[in-house]
Amino acid sequence: MNPAVIKAILIAVVSLSYGFSLLVSMLNVNHIRPGIDPSLADFIDEQKYRSLLAYNREKSLLGIGEGLLSFLALLMFLMLDGPGRLDAALAGFVGSHRLRAILFFGILSLASGILSLPFSLYHDFSLEARYGFNTKTIGLYISDMIKGLVLGAIFGGGILYVLLLCIDSFGPSFWFIFGAFLFLVTLALSTLYTSLILPLFNKLTPLEEGELRSAIEKLAQDTQFPLSGIYVMNASKRSRKSNAFFSGLGRFKKIVLFDTLISQHPVDEITAVLAHEIGHYKRHHVPYSNILSALSIFITMALFSLLVGSRSLSQALGAAQLQVHINLLAFFLLYEPLSLLMNMATNGISRRFEFQADAFAGHAVSTEIMKRALKRLFADNLSDLYPHPLHVFVNYSHPPLMARLKALD
Repeated sequence: MNPAVIKAILIAVVSLSYGFSLLVSMLNVNHIRPGIDPSLADFIDEQKYRSLLAYNREKSLLGIGEGLLSFLALLMFLMLDGPGRLDAALAGFVGSHRLRAILFFGILSLASGILSLPFSLYHDFSLEARYGFNTKTIGLYISDMIKGLVLGAIFGGGILYVLLLCIDSFGPSFWFIFGAFLFLVTLALSTLYTSLILPLFNKLTPLEEGELRSAIEKLAQDTQFPLSGIYVMNASKRSRKSNAFFSGLGRFKKIVLFDTLISQHPVDEITAVLAHEIGHYKRHHVPYSNILSALSIFITMALFSLLVGSRSLSQALGAAQLQVHINLLAFFLLYEPLSLLMNMATNGISRRFEFQADAFAGHAVSTEIMKRALKRLFADNLSDLYPHPLHVFVNYSHPPLMARLKALD
């Protein structure tokens, strides 16, 4: 196919994908929210509800602004043959095609981060601060950013290097071998996240003996959950928002409580939140999610294998000859509509899992306590109570509060 035609298709796909995302966001921003449901009166008064609406609207508009700037920058980059120009500049002083590919995507990632930086700073130090959430200092923000860049360079650069090595070594069958490697890496990272990655950013301490620990241990015994570790995370050093999560497999399995959750919720509600997390384990949601992840990885790599050797695709983005890393960039742009469909499907499955975990918690603790815990969590975090249905369908991995409460009735 003519490179000019391919370039036009790429720009059209990028534009349509962005247009759909913008439509969904604008529908959500302009969605008319009803008044406070009477069942929430003990947790949200009129003043707090007005703050909730204003907070979510401003957060959505900030996301729209960031998305618009990123879209315009990408559009200009493609129209001016930016990928080919950047690769040609790198080729002038980098001989290894693998190292050049890593630098290519490193520069693109850094440019994307620079574009997003003003929005990120405004989000943390203006929006979140004005609504009483942000507690991080600018020093901690910079430290987190540097750590994120280093981790991204190590894991992103390493994975890209292995991909190029598999393409060079295994030819057309690279997609299966690399897909297996990527799935194993993903599985290892999710298993070891709380042991290796999270401690780089937060301090985890074992939950002290007392009423809460006794209640959790009793819950684990009643539900036959193999409890291996209960930890408290110092989330309050960054935000006053509260949460809890279950992570890891086997001996690396951990229950992590935000210190904000402990300070803002009574023991019975914290126990209900943990019963929800145990519900994910008991209903085998983790292995199901791993299967979905494997399918997504292998489908993506199989499709990329169809385009990896296209010289016209490289030329469409300004390269003189075939460049695998430029084809990888083009593939991700073309893949966006299918990626959106796959994300909608996985989000739908995830929302179903959340309903099942809520039901498990309602049975293990009590429906009323679980409902009370959800109401307080959503109220304290100023979560959107009435998002647009299409916004939920496309973007939400967790159901909105009112849907969860209704399912528990």
